[in-house]
Amino acid sequence: MNTSILARKAVVIASLGAAAIISGYFGLALSLGTATVMDTRDILVVCAGVLAGPAGGALVGLLAGLPGPDPLSEVSLYMVGGLAVGFIARYCAANREWMPTAALGLGFGYVLSGAILMFTSWYDAVAALAFKSLIMLNICILVLSIIDSLDHRIFSWDRRSPAPDSSGSR
Repeated sequence: MNTSILARKAVVIASLGAAAIISGYFGLALSLGTATVMDTRDILVVCAGVLAGPAGGALVGLLAGLPGPDPLSEVSLYMVGGLAVGFIARYCAANREWMPTAALGLGFGYVLSGAILMFTSWYDAVAALAFKSLIMLNICILVLSIIDSLDHRIFSWDRRSPAPDSSGSR
C-alpha cells in the first residue's frame, strides 16, 4: 500500500480518535432540552469506519470508549460499531446500495454488540444499547447517506493514487 495513503489514514484516525477522547472526557452530547439524545462519539466512530475502514473504525471505537463512565462495556460497543460500519461502508460503496444494506448491516452490528454484552454478562448495559440502537441506527444511515450524496468519490479517497507531478521536477 502507498505510504501517502497510510499517512492520510493515520491522520484521519488520529484526528477522529482525539476528537472522540475529548468528546468522551468532557461528556459532549447532543441533547433536546435536558435529555441527552445521543453521544457525539457515535458520529466520530461512524465517520472513522466510513473513511478509514474497519480497522480505523475499531481503533477510534477503542479510543472513544476509554474515557466513558463504564469503559469495559463502552469500548466493546464502540469497537464493534466502528468495525461493523467499516465493513458496511466498504460493501455499500462498492455496490452503491446505501439504504437497505446500511439499515440491515447496522442493525446486525447492534445485534452483535448485544450478543457480546450478553456473552460477557454485562446485562445492565444491554438496556442502554437497545435505546442507543433505536436512535443511532437512523443517525448512522443519515450520516452515510449525506456523505455519499456530497460526492460518491469520498469513499474511494484511500484507493485513489495521487496525481502525477506535472512540474517536471524530480
